[in-house]
Amino acid sequence: MRKTNRKEGGFTLLEIIVVVGIMMILMGMAVIQSFGSLETYKATSAMDVVTSQLRVARQLAISQRRDVQISFNLVGPTQSISYKILPGFLGDPPQPIVTVPLPQQTSFVQEAGVPDTPMAFGTCGGASGVCIANVAGGPPFMEFTSTGQFTDNTGLNVLNGTIFVGLKGQVSTARAVTLMGGTGRVREYTYAAGATGWEE
Repeated sequence: MRKTNRKEGGFTLLEIIVVVGIMMILMGMAVIQSFGSLETYKATSAMDVVTSQLRVARQLAISQRRDVQISFNLVGPTQSISYKILPGFLGDPPQPIVTVPLPQQTSFVQEAGVPDTPMAFGTCGGASGVCIANVAGGPPFMEFTSTGQFTDNTGLNVLNGTIFVGLKGQVSTARAVTLMGGTGRVREYTYAAGATGWEE
């Protein structure tokens, strides 16, 4: 009977230490790159809240053939966007106001040094963050009509505007939503500091 030499398979301690070291370096790089992404996530989430609420309000106006009023709460620690379906006929029951807050730490803000979006609907100066029809904070009455247009309460004056959101004092989190009154079209923009500027 012959005895066969079987070589034991496995990893040496040195090989295991090298692999673990490489994994630790890769994890460290991932953690370093994730810093700042929480802020960008919050800013993008705030932009998505504004965009979705404007689109919902416009769709309700078209589908229910009623005007839907929009308002922005620009004060307090929790800022928000609201809409309300206006009565179409006498005797229509009043509709509740739907209010959606911006994510924590975000607000309607336009950072100093951040230019207007490519749509050029104005910045209104200051840091109010909402500039509709060249009025900081927007006119007292803004609504989507049953045709999808964004107008004042007469329905005759189309309102274009830009809503800026982000985290105060952090230019890298600047986001904007533009609203073209004639069609009710909503566009999102992300600010990239440097030569690129606003990106759609």
